[in-house]
This record gives sequence, structure tokens and C-alpha cells, in this order.
Amino acid sequence: MLFQLGLILLVLYVGALLAHRIKQSSVPVFILAGVGLQLFIVHSDVIGFLAQLGAMLLLFTIGLDFSPERIRRSGRTLLGATLVDVLINLPLGVVVGLALGFDLVGALILGGALYNNSTSLIARFLIDFKRTALPETEYAVGVSVLQDLITALYLAVIAGFLHSDGIGGLEILLVFVKAVGFFSGALLAAVVLRPVLQQLLAHESVEVFLFFVFAFVLVLAAIAEWLGVSAAIGAFFAGFILPEREFRERIDRVISPFRDLFAAIFFVSFGLLFDMTDIGRVLALSVLVIGVAIGGKLLTGWVIGRLGRLSRRAALRLGAALIPRGEFSILLAGLAAPTTPLLPLTIVTVFVLALVGPLLMKWAE
Repeated sequence: MLFQLGLILLVLYVGALLAHRIKQSSVPVFILAGVGLQLFIVHSDVIGFLAQLGAMLLLFTIGLDFSPERIRRSGRTLLGATLVDVLINLPLGVVVGLALGFDLVGALILGGALYNNSTSLIARFLIDFKRTALPETEYAVGVSVLQDLITALYLAVIAGFLHSDGIGGLEILLVFVKAVGFFSGALLAAVVLRPVLQQLLAHESVEVFLFFVFAFVLVLAAIAEWLGVSAAIGAFFAGFILPEREFRERIDRVISPFRDLFAAIFFVSFGLLFDMTDIGRVLALSVLVIGVAIGGKLLTGWVIGRLGRLSRRAALRLGAALIPRGEFSILLAGLAAPTTPLLPLTIVTVFVLALVGPLLMKWAE
């Protein structure tokens, strides 16, 4: 295990140098490095855990840039933007699925896979391109976070179709109540706990400060996971709850080295899980699906931008930021029957979009 981690870090070092030299995001380089590392190492539980930490710290950093005041000010706007995203991309994916010959359930799975963004990838790209303070970033992150609530419910509905004669209404209601309860509880905690958190974070010791911040992030992530919400979304709300105005610079100073390290392992892990043999099976289908996936999100960015009175350039940047898909898309595709090409098709789509996403974001500048 030590040799594997050492090899990963060595490859990350070379990859970061290369990305810096060509002035591109390091994410595509790290993902391709993961594919190459398949020749020497295999994905393990340890690598998976470190990768999960990276995803959580990415979302925690983005959460620091939000606040209860900001949500109250723009909550209705974000709900409207999320509705636009649902109405464009979910039906679009379903129609494409039916056109490719999948049955209704398979088309619904493809629709959900093309609808959901990767909040972790979006967070990393926004950090890489220094866009966290731009007006469209609030839409990009807000829509992606709300997507996870919708996708958790959607996942339960599809599972109900597949594993019973009908949809288990009680089970779906329970998933929905848990997810909404966590979101509501996080919003309440952001207001109620703020004075207490200010005192706890004011300790002069860097060691005490670091341990408290990490403990807070992991506890919120664990609670979210227990309730059926993504652990990364729990980490996002950990950042949302903390009083960032007073401690934002200090938190970033102590967390950023860990975030950069574990996030890099997250992207290498993604490459390690990619099966190159999938490309040949679904190459023709994936070209069409990837084109639809990119077009749907660019259209979403344009519509949201027009409704939100963003500039044309900001709307284009928003659409490009929404292009990456991630783990929820693969989870949905995993529900499909093994005899269908849905899972390899989704994996190839997610992989390609993770590579081209930062290129399109840079093009949209």
C-alpha cells in the first residue's frame, strides 16, 4: 500500500508540473494519470477513502463562500434555476434513451444520468479557474447541490420500479423526508450555532483549530451519509454553517494543503476505475450522448443566464461549468440490467466530460 501511495504521489507531482506548464486545470491530467496507473496498481478501499476525503474538502471549500444571508437573498432564484435544469436535461436524456432503443426504465436511467452534475468536479474547476466570486458561480453550485436532493429521490423511484411491481411510496417518502430534514437542519444550524462556532474557532492554537474544523466536516458528512444524502453535500453544509467572514482566510490556510492532496487522489481514483474496454463497446452511442450532454447544459446556462439577467459571457461560463457529470450518474446507470450498455455508456460519458469540462470552461472565458 505504501508503494502504491508513493507511486500515486510521484505521478501527481509530474502531472501537476505538466498542467502548470501548459496552463490548464490539473484535473484532466490527474484522471489520465489514473488510467495509466492501472498498469501498476489497483483501486483499493484506502485509495477510495482518501478520494472521498478529497471530494468532501472540495465541497467544504465551496460551502465557505455561501451564507444563510446569501441563501435567503437568492434562494428563490436558485430554485428557479434548478427547475430550468430539470425541465431541459431530464426529458432530453429520456428522449435520447428512447431514440437509442432502451425501454422506458432504461431511458429514465439515462435521463437521470445526463441530468445530474458532479458537484465535486465543478467545485474543483471553479477553484482552479478562480471563479468562486463570479455571479454565475452561485447558480452553478446552488443548482448542483439541489440536484443531489432531487437525484436521491429519483434514485429511489427508479429502484422502486426495478425491484417491485410498483414504487414503494413509504420508502420514497422516507428518503425524501431524511434529505429535506438534513437540508433544513443545516440551514437552521447555520443561524443558531454561529455564535458558538465563533467562540470555538477563535482559539489561538493552529493545532486545536485544525482538529476542530476537520472533526466538524467529518461529523456533518457522516450525518448526511447516514440520512441518505451524499457525504460531500454534508461537507458542503459544514462550510456553509461555519462563520466564514471572520475565519475564511485562516480556514483556507490550514485546509488547502489537505484539500489539494486528497482532491488529486480523488481524480486519480476516478481514472483507476475506468475500464478502457468499455470504449469499443459504446463508441458510436457515446458520441451522440456526449454531444447531447454538452448541448443540454450549455442551453441550461443560456436560459438561466437570460432569466437571471447575466451577461452572455457569464451565461456561457455557467453552461460550461455545469457540463461535468459524476458519481450519481454512475450510481443510476448501475441500476440498469447488465445486458444493456447503459453502465459502460455512462462511464465513458462521465469520463470524457470530466476531461473536456475544464477545456470548455477555459474556452468560455
